[in-house]
Amino acid sequence: MKKECEIVKDLFPNYIENRINDTTKEYVEEHIKKCKSCADILRSIRRKTRQK
Repeated sequence: MKKECEIVKDLFPNYIENRINDTTKEYVEEHIKKCKSCADILRSIRRKTRQK
């Protein structure tokens, strides 16, 4: 799953800004349901974004 994680992490900025299509959004959301590490990273990015 390492390769998938790298792809998903690259997509996080656009995912957070809602700048991806529905298919890609679904891919990211399915991945973070299965991958605790990526889900944790996404939560951390969102926290940092809110603090600014």
